[in-house]
Amino acid sequence: MIVIKFIILILIFWTSTQIGMKIANKYVVRANNLKQMKKAIKILEAKITYTYGMLPDLFLEISEKINGPVGIVFRKAGLKMEVEFAGEAWENSIDECDSFTREDKDALKSLGKLLGSTDINGQLKQLNLVNCFLDEQIKEATLLKDKNTTLYRKLGVIVGLGIMIVLI
Repeated sequence: MIVIKFIILILIFWTSTQIGMKIANKYVVRANNLKQMKKAIKILEAKITYTYGMLPDLFLEISEKINGPVGIVFRKAGLKMEVEFAGEAWENSIDECDSFTREDKDALKSLGKLLGSTDINGQLKQLNLVNCFLDEQIKEATLLKDKNTTLYRKLGVIVGLGIMIVLI
């Protein structure tokens, strides 16, 4: 009976620790995804400036270079641009991504308003504006990550230990 109780206590501790780690990981993932998006937008800016390629082709090319959710967003947008307007395809792809906050999505969607509907200079100015916003969001996400990852990791361990103490 004591062995079963000990195993249950260890499982409770492990579960609460894992929950804390999972919550902390959300902050790390958001910061990394914002950095990946900034990198992808810089690549898009360079491609628009120097290659004058078609947007669907550029988006698919970027999706091959960028991993994770950001690459998926660019891939979906590139594929959707074959049947939809560029701005609509971009906005729909951003909406389907769960890796960004509402504020991140709103700023990234603003790129879609001018995407494919203005000249190269207008698109480059919009990309530059989105890059500036991403810089601010990356700073915020990094601060939140630094503050909250250790908080939630320690909280998971402490709650697990607290439950173990109460059940002993």
